[in-house]
Amino acid sequence: MTVAQLYDIYLQYPSVQTDTRKLKAGDIFFALKGPSFNGNSFAQKAMESGAASVVID
Repeated sequence: MTVAQLYDIYLQYPSVQTDTRKLKAGDIFFALKGPSFNGNSFAQKAMESGAASVVID
């Protein structure tokens, strides 16, 4: 996916979350990685919670 394609999705769904506990239906979920967590492991939960899109690596 290109940055332009991601931006087009953002224009349709302008709410972004990195925490599935705060995710609302229609949000875009970005799966971030840190030293003690991997957001990719929450991608399925984000989809089940109604995320419009999930951005993983």
